[in-house]
Amino acid sequence: MVSTKDALESFSEEVKCYALPYGALGFVSHVLTYYTIIALWFGRKPLWPFSRVSYSWLDLTLGGFGLLISTLLTIVTIVRCKDSWELLVIAIWKMAMSLLNGLTAVHVAILYILERRKLKRERRKEGSEDGGGVAVQGGGEGQVEKAKGADGQPGSGAHEKESSAGESEKETETPIKVVLNPMRWVWWWIVLYIPGMFAGVVGLMALVVKYHKTHGGVLKLTAGFYTVVGAGILVVAAGLLYQLRNAQDHATARRIMLGGLTWVVSAFSILAVFYSDWALGMMTDNITGLPSGDASALYWTYWVSKRLPMFSL
Repeated sequence: MVSTKDALESFSEEVKCYALPYGALGFVSHVLTYYTIIALWFGRKPLWPFSRVSYSWLDLTLGGFGLLISTLLTIVTIVRCKDSWELLVIAIWKMAMSLLNGLTAVHVAILYILERRKLKRERRKEGSEDGGGVAVQGGGEGQVEKAKGADGQPGSGAHEKESSAGESEKETETPIKVVLNPMRWVWWWIVLYIPGMFAGVVGLMALVVKYHKTHGGVLKLTAGFYTVVGAGILVVAAGLLYQLRNAQDHATARRIMLGGLTWVVSAFSILAVFYSDWALGMMTDNITGLPSGDASALYWTYWVSKRLPMFSL
């Protein structure tokens, strides 16, 4: 029979391949990731949510680098953990979250860039219409009359034309303020996250069953997690039944069902990530989640790359 100490040492050795955040550091990382995604969904600066995102090219660069680096490092972890299917699918889960985080940042930046270009084209079009030249008909004295201004003096019309062009140019130089609600376009990326999340939960539960004796708190944490999830499902189900009884048509009933399902999956996804952080920390007896020496470089590079979209301006 394998002792608790041997099991702990065995899993601690096995988890060395896993160079992704867990424990307290993983919890902090995932809180910041969720916050960043939600802020960008509403078009807000994560570091200052009272202001809207504006510098889209910088945001696109940050999101692109964050997406590329975090995805590549997650793939490295997947390869390193190829001999442990549980850790492998958990790494796939975290890669799905990295994709959600990075793709959200990139997509929001692209939306703002395209919208700004559209507004610039509209402004130029309006400026060209307002500052268009006056048609000249006939010759001789007719040309002079057409060039006269409102005061009847020759040349004053040309002066007004130059003034109008100057005002149009000043308007063009005025910064363009883009106001968007990106959520309706970018929230669909969560579809990529859900399959990876369920796969990761399966791997995590396999580890809990296998190593729960290494730390008594894991069973309590697991019981608490599923109690909260179960209670939430019951509350949502009761609310859905009440709403469905008062639904006036099938379309309303479908919307209610879809809303309830979305709420349950979203809540489970958020809580499952936090549960995984603390469960892995307990099972490895490394509640802080500090990486081992050979994985420190990968770990901190990944941790920082996940933060890049937070600096969207």
